Amino acid sequence: MKTNNLSLRTRRAAGFTLLELLISITILSLLATIILFGWGIATSAWQKANSRLSQDRKVLATHHLLQQQMASMVPYRARTQRGGQEFFFQGEPQAARFLSHYSLTGRARSGLYLIEYQVTEQAGGTKQLLLNEFPLTSKEELGALITGAEASPRGRVLQFAPFKRGPQTVVLLEDLEECHFEYYSHRPPEPGVWTDQWTSFNEELPRSMTIRAVSSAETSGLTPVSITSAIRDFSLRSE
Repeated sequence: MKTNNLSLRTRRAAGFTLLELLISITILSLLATIILFGWGIATSAWQKANSRLSQDRKVLATHHLLQQQMASMVPYRARTQRGGQEFFFQGEPQAARFLSHYSLTGRARSGLYLIEYQVTEQAGGTKQLLLNEFPLTSKEELGALITGAEASPRGRVLQFAPFKRGPQTVVLLEDLEECHFEYYSHRPPEPGVWTDQWTSFNEELPRSMTIRAVSSAETSGLTPVSITSAIRDFSLRSE
């Protein structure tokens, strides 16, 4: 009898029982599940933060691009299809066209680029800001975009061909509740005013231009309320 008791104690001291092993496995499984669950939450939070950071960087880069393009506007005469010349600038609430030394692809390299901004509707009622830009090849190329002109009490309003969306079109801002352009006009002795419709006067560009954008309620990313830039060279240079 003493021999049997000694043998039982020896087996217990030598290893785990089946019940102890099952309990250990269960505890390890629970710990592994908790660790994996916590890792999943941390990974998801990191992905959301990284996505938010990338979106914010994109918006800030867009903010800088728009400011530089507007500040680098160039006053220019385009040769129309009828042989005359028109001071080239389109300034409307939802569309703008001008020449600039600054482009998305070329940045601050030398050369002139035709810049086209357009606000369009997205599915669901939100808006987006689109960009077209092309290297300038000739005055006739610009003149072909001018389809006519109308007289107004404050000057002439040029009419332009519609914006064409294509493979080169870039979406600058999207999911916007509101987006429109405004132009600062100063015609002494009158006080300066902001207007959403530019009229040609004395062959001058606006003194400043603003893009007012408001993000939709569903958008959590950083969206600038307004992007304003003073136009350095607003008067036509002598040729």
